Amino acid sequence: MIIVSITGPTMSDALAQVASSDRFADAFEFRLDLIRAPAIATLMLSTAKPIVATCRPAWEGGGFRGSEAARVEILSSASLLGADYVDIEMGTSRRFLSGFLARRRETGVILSRHLPKGATVNVRGVYRTMSRFDADVLKFAFHATDAWQNALAWEFLTLAGKERRKAVAIAMGDAGEPSRVLYRVFGGWATYASSEEGKPAAPGQVSARMLKDVYRADRRKRTTRIFGVIGNPVGQSKGIFVHNALFSRAGKNAIYCRFVVADLGRFMKRAAPVLKGFSVTIPHKAGVMKYLQAIDGRAKAIGAVNTVLRRRGGWWGTNTDAPGALDAIEKRTSVAGKTILLLGAGGAARAIAYEARKRGAVVLVANRTEKRARRLAFDLHIQHIEMKEIRSIFFDILVNATTIGMAPNIAGSPAPASMLQGKLVFDVVYNPPVTELLRAAAAVGAQTIEGTEMYINQAARQFRLYAGIAPDMDAMKEILSQRS
Repeated sequence: MIIVSITGPTMSDALAQVASSDRFADAFEFRLDLIRAPAIATLMLSTAKPIVATCRPAWEGGGFRGSEAARVEILSSASLLGADYVDIEMGTSRRFLSGFLARRRETGVILSRHLPKGATVNVRGVYRTMSRFDADVLKFAFHATDAWQNALAWEFLTLAGKERRKAVAIAMGDAGEPSRVLYRVFGGWATYASSEEGKPAAPGQVSARMLKDVYRADRRKRTTRIFGVIGNPVGQSKGIFVHNALFSRAGKNAIYCRFVVADLGRFMKRAAPVLKGFSVTIPHKAGVMKYLQAIDGRAKAIGAVNTVLRRRGGWWGTNTDAPGALDAIEKRTSVAGKTILLLGAGGAARAIAYEARKRGAVVLVANRTEKRARRLAFDLHIQHIEMKEIRSIFFDILVNATTIGMAPNIAGSPAPASMLQGKLVFDVVYNPPVTELLRAAAAVGAQTIEGTEMYINQAARQFRLYAGIAPDMDAMKEILSQRS
């Protein structure tokens, strides 16, 4: 089930949230600790779908600050008025908890445990303690700061599955998004989602619309093949919209998620084993290489990988950025014999420099951190120049491979408009599609190329590797245009 959390804070807000989220919800959770003066009977009559009544105390991260007796009275009223489940914290007084467990035939009990931020997560210990109670559902939530910690939620679900217990396990925060999305793949009883109009009930809660329409999370199975993008940040990535839609159109039992990865080593050890492949973005395009068993010639020469696939039991890496970028440029003009001024020295810059040189261009590289630019120039046998020199350098094509102008920090341009007149200007940044650099270039009559063109080219190559079939390029353009 996708359970939509209703948070108010007023009764009118709560009822509006139920109405706007009804088509996405399989059930509703009424957060009675977050709704001011909740009219419980009215809430119970607002939907025909299953209802979970929750009144989370402040001592477990909720909003209720009254006495335990008052909190239990609220939940008892919800039970009597028709709630299908009440959510009871494991730390609740045993006397009160036993009372709810004794009435399980009338109202189901979700026994929950929410760890505070920074707490050590002992999955087996928590499960062992919770499983002693005869609750209908065991719910475990903790805060995640890195994508590898999703594996802790999946471990909890695995333990519950072995004992045929219904369970929910959530890694809260943006880094825990996969635990919410992949709940069915790992045997979870349900996942919790935010409503269309209300605030999330917990950090990192995904909207029900996104779970249903983008991830199709409620249709996944244990056999679903998992792909994704790893990086930090990944919130700007459009891959979840593109690849999930393409998988759906192709009838593939596969899903594509976002993984906020800071500790790459731990991710590769703890979470990556459940994946079939993944895209790599900033800052892991070079670092991921040491965890791969095979790398193709292009990626080796570039020194950066943006696509990883499981092959013959090991990880294989390639780079689709390089041809994706140069194909976008060469739609306008051949690069052979032309001079490209490349700004940036990260993974995308390396890919573009390699492919441009291979296709006959003269490549000049400049970067704010000169040491990195010098290293790139040395590795790929191109020319390094200092940033202060870029205004006086002759070039035909400017390529921005920095993150300047990328969402959420969309202000700023890596080059002044005065040096762009008569040039071809390509910005690797694709979110937003039109950056300040491209606007400035267009204003002085320069020809421009949006980063979405490179993105579509490289993502199409990735999809062929993931799915084994070529994607519909027009469909990809349509999907991205809807998300711009």
